[in-house]
Amino acid sequence: MHVLLTKPAVLLNRPEFETVFSGDCPLKEHFECVGLPGTVLNLVQEHKSVYAVRWPFYSEQTLYVDKRFAKTGTFTQQILPIPDKRTLLARMEQRLGTPYVWGGNWAPGIPEMLEYYPPAQTLSVQNQCLWTLSGLDCSGLLFEASHGTTPRNTSQLAHFGQPVSRTEALRSWQPLDLIVYPGHVLFVRDRETIIESKSPFGVRVCPLNDRLNELLQERTWVDEWSSRGTEFMIRRF
Repeated sequence: MHVLLTKPAVLLNRPEFETVFSGDCPLKEHFECVGLPGTVLNLVQEHKSVYAVRWPFYSEQTLYVDKRFAKTGTFTQQILPIPDKRTLLARMEQRLGTPYVWGGNWAPGIPEMLEYYPPAQTLSVQNQCLWTLSGLDCSGLLFEASHGTTPRNTSQLAHFGQPVSRTEALRSWQPLDLIVYPGHVLFVRDRETIIESKSPFGVRVCPLNDRLNELLQERTWVDEWSSRGTEFMIRRF
């Protein structure tokens, strides 16, 4: 049995939506991502108001979705090709100025969350973005632009495509080369700039050399991963 998302839906790592969306700020540590319409999930268990699901494309952990965003049945996931890089980059540039939101990969957000889980008091602009997931996190910037055909998390993007050596990267940067490390990813825009979604700035364009120098103050540029966790590398797809 499957669960088909009929509209953009927040996926949590715990089933108590009422607890996560409470107070004056939701518990964002329980946000996983926004499932896009047409996403097919494996049904694990049906609760009163949520479905427990698994989404192998994302991870093996159990996730939870509000039933009002989905329906059950037998469905086949439609497999789409990754759009060309020019299209991806154009879509990402359209999001310049979009707020950074943990778990966000659907920039317009999910306004129904305010109706289904009404806050007890007036929210700040920042907390309203969180409540509705109106914004993008670092890997969500690419995931939205690709319509869900690229990996969703940095842990997956760290092994996406092929590694590019430091020598090769410096000689020939290509649009959408990934500068990735555990917890964050930047995207090469051209030989001089990158585009990224980073807290607290949101989606922005920065000089490539400036961001590389910042990274080199904290991390080691490697051609292959080790187990140290203080590295970054370049991937190309």
